[in-house]
Amino acid sequence: MSARIVLLCEDLQMATFIRRFLKLRGWRQHDFRAEIAPTGRGSGEQWVRERFPDELEAQRAHGSNTVLVVGTDADTKSVADRIATLDRACRERKVQPKTLQDTVVMVVPKRNIETWFAYLRGETTNEDEEYRRYDNESDCRNDVRSLDEMCRRKELHNPAPPSLQMACREYQRMPHKNA
Repeated sequence: MSARIVLLCEDLQMATFIRRFLKLRGWRQHDFRAEIAPTGRGSGEQWVRERFPDELEAQRAHGSNTVLVVGTDADTKSVADRIATLDRACRERKVQPKTLQDTVVMVVPKRNIETWFAYLRGETTNEDEEYRRYDNESDCRNDVRSLDEMCRRKELHNPAPPSLQMACREYQRMPHKNA
């Protein structure tokens, strides 16, 4: 059986967070195919940007049976700027950039995913500071549960990072998992 969700992520921490969240929402391990930037070989953002046009075309070929979830940090850019770099990468490769008809979910934390972790632990955050990284990717388990609970209530506590608010809106575009 082919994957129903393709994760295109710049690091293992992002992929672990997204996969754990989606598992709480009913997806199973065999539903995923993860494409993660290799560590120690340069920029994860660049790796995602270079792979995105191919993965977008593959998603279009599979239609609504496959969801492409792109996880990339905005770093010091805005979320819109980071998404624009993916659109440019498509145009450079003669691929139509993502449209609303594409089953593509963009997960773009500003500065990085650790900002969301700090917020989900109850800290006051801003998206310009760096926050503590976990030693082990699976340490985000409680953060994922917190986000799931907030999403089920359809209410992030304020002030929520704007990039997380956007990711929650993006998640709403995702087809529901069939039971």
